[in-house]
Amino acid sequence: MKLNNIIFLGTPAFAVPTLQKLAQTKYKPKLVITKPDRPKGRKRKLQPPPVKIAAENLQITSLQPEDVNNSEVLNQIEKFSPDIIVTVAYGGFLKKKIRKIAKFGCINLHPSLLPKYRGAAPINYALFNGEKVTGNTIFKIVTKMDAGPILYQRKYEIELEDCFTILQEKLAQKGAEDVLKTLELIENDEYKLIPQVESQASYTKKIEKSDLLIDWNKTAIEIHNKVRGLAEKPAAITKFRDKPIKIIETTVTEVNSRQEPGTVVKVIKKQGIEVATADKNIILKRVQPAGKKIMSAFAYSLGLQPQPGEKF
Repeated sequence: MKLNNIIFLGTPAFAVPTLQKLAQTKYKPKLVITKPDRPKGRKRKLQPPPVKIAAENLQITSLQPEDVNNSEVLNQIEKFSPDIIVTVAYGGFLKKKIRKIAKFGCINLHPSLLPKYRGAAPINYALFNGEKVTGNTIFKIVTKMDAGPILYQRKYEIELEDCFTILQEKLAQKGAEDVLKTLELIENDEYKLIPQVESQASYTKKIEKSDLLIDWNKTAIEIHNKVRGLAEKPAAITKFRDKPIKIIETTVTEVNSRQEPGTVVKVIKKQGIEVATADKNIILKRVQPAGKKIMSAFAYSLGLQPQPGEKF
């Protein structure tokens, strides 16, 4: 089927590469729908979402409704007679009426190998669990969250140096290519709708503040994966001398821990701070003290002079 009229729904930076990619092709969206401006920063100044800024730069009309399922919004969408609606990290539930407006329906880019890691934080959880492979899935949206039939899926290796920030950007860039490939398959009638296997589904929940805290009683690899899964933002948090500090990068050693978990073992010149865990020692390589920029843990140690026996 011809995909002449496309509407794009997305909000954060993750969605921008797909919008930009589509705008360079015959699949340039006729309309972009994103979330309203939100207050941000200390001054709580209203800031437009990244997708709105991108749409303006691409000279594409955008709407910012509080509820995309509102009858007035649906009427505006209908005027475009969309062939398909593409969503990437929009952040809102699409009810049946909006899904029925487009001839093909609505498709969504999800950064995991569905049915694994449905939900709000698939990239974080892939790293938390030490996965070696992840991917992008484009599926047709149904009532149940992330449960629709799969149109296209592609695997990507998770590199050792990948943290949340790096992996998210990689999947966003690759996702733009994956969505374009999916649209080509649909237009050429070369697609298949593959049902997800419900028994293999797993779920991720939104990251809360309590999820950021490091539990030093965990193993070194568990702590390391938590740090990777949250770096560089929002970042894993601990305290040293009663002050919060974000841990941005770590390395697991082969040294068995002999002190209580969270205890400073030693400072290693130009490397970082070695800390005991439930099994192996871990080296803190990069940190972010409260109100400061990310720095090497060794540079941080020069100011505070952490002593062996002190605890995080």
